[in-house]
Amino acid sequence: MGDRANFGIRQADGNTIFVYGHWAGDGMLAKFANALEHTQNVGRIDDPAYGTRIIISQLIGEDWSGELGWGITVNYLADNEHKVPVYDFALREVTLYDYYWKSGVLTNAIVTFSLNEFINKYAKTLMEV
Repeated sequence: MGDRANFGIRQADGNTIFVYGHWAGDGMLAKFANALEHTQNVGRIDDPAYGTRIIISQLIGEDWSGELGWGITVNYLADNEHKVPVYDFALREVTLYDYYWKSGVLTNAIVTFSLNEFINKYAKTLMEV
């Protein structure tokens, strides 16, 4: 059992790093928007090296030392039960994708937001999360 979700971070070279959260599905778009907003607020949203690390750190939070719950893949998704948001550093956009579980790859793009549109729509204050 779980509430499996993946969050994508597309690099300038087209490779995508996915952060897998076994219990991350509940409120996942707010979690991703908050991570992106924090990365933007500290001035690293245009820096793929630092920005990627900060986004991942914000998603994983206090669970860094745990052996379970979170994983990281490149160019393929781990187990998944939700649509998949992907932030693209080059385009400064977040696209929400369908996921076809048998293939392990993203399929149709459902909707694309500018970075700020996504943050404004989904970010929550700590009191709301």
